[in-house]
Amino acid sequence: MTIVVLILLDPTYVTAYISVNYEIVLIYIVSALTLLYCIVSVIMYFLLAKRGEETPLTNCSLSEVIFSTAGIMGWLIIIGIGGTISQRTIIETGERFGWIGALAGINTGCFLGIAALFTMNLINDKILATGRLRKYEKGYPQ
Repeated sequence: MTIVVLILLDPTYVTAYISVNYEIVLIYIVSALTLLYCIVSVIMYFLLAKRGEETPLTNCSLSEVIFSTAGIMGWLIIIGIGGTISQRTIIETGERFGWIGALAGINTGCFLGIAALFTMNLINDKILATGRLRKYEKGYPQ
């Protein structure tokens, strides 16, 4: 969907207003960071799966929660940008920026799902795990 958002940006509008319109630059930055996040996540999980052993994914889960929260914030900003540009340029490119706002909403929902999945993973593995309940019973690890 990020690639679709970038395709929807009208090249003539972007080249005409990119020097004065910081909103277009923000859309490009958030889109590029989202693509980088996806590539790094895939490589990270491929390398962890290649190890073959059952490794704890606490650090990976924490990083996924942090980066997906950043993605949520970035795409929420783009929802606002898409809406305001859509209202300002309703005749020229309003429809495209309306679609950008809608796709940014879908991206936000995807990042919310990612954050929820990895938060549940952390809660189940680290907080609610039955093997960890009596590990520090009298102040000493057993």
